[in-house]
Amino acid sequence: MKKPLIPILLVLALVAVAYLLLPKGSHSFYGTRLLNPKPVDFVLEGPQGPVRLSDFKDKLVLIFFGYVHCPDVCPTTMLALKRAYEGLSPKEQERVQVVFISVDPERDTPEISDQYAKAFNPSFLGLTGSPETIQEVARTFGVYYQKTQYRGPGEYLVDHTATTFVVKEGQLVLLFSPDKVEETEKVVRDLQALL
Repeated sequence: MKKPLIPILLVLALVAVAYLLLPKGSHSFYGTRLLNPKPVDFVLEGPQGPVRLSDFKDKLVLIFFGYVHCPDVCPTTMLALKRAYEGLSPKEQERVQVVFISVDPERDTPEISDQYAKAFNPSFLGLTGSPETIQEVARTFGVYYQKTQYRGPGEYLVDHTATTFVVKEGQLVLLFSPDKVEETEKVVRDLQALL
């Protein structure tokens, strides 16, 4: 009768030890956490000249690829990022940089891209680059984009990936899909866990 009890007690003891060894207060991420963070870097054009992602190595960088003439997903996502950013304390905000990257360099100059980003929050940064550079940076992040409904020069839409990418210390660590980025409180908690 006592023999079957020993393995059960052993398993219970192992479970108890494992529980005690677990880090307390570990955060369960709402966004998609990358198990193998990917090193990323780029140089794009800002309103004051070249900007390198690694310039922000001490900050948590939230990156969204879009375009200024975007009728729906871009303003919606940028508003969601504004709400999340403003949900952080001022001290936390100092350690976060939101970057908007235009995938429409034909129409969006660095100045126009930056004005667009700053319309959501003055601390946000808008960047772009040559078509070749944008293509290379988009490929690094796995971003798809393509002109659609072309009606002539300057009259078209751009289909594009609408994911928000979170970079910490030069590593891509977290992704927010368009529906997830709308959940402000959960996004704020994820960002605070990474800070």
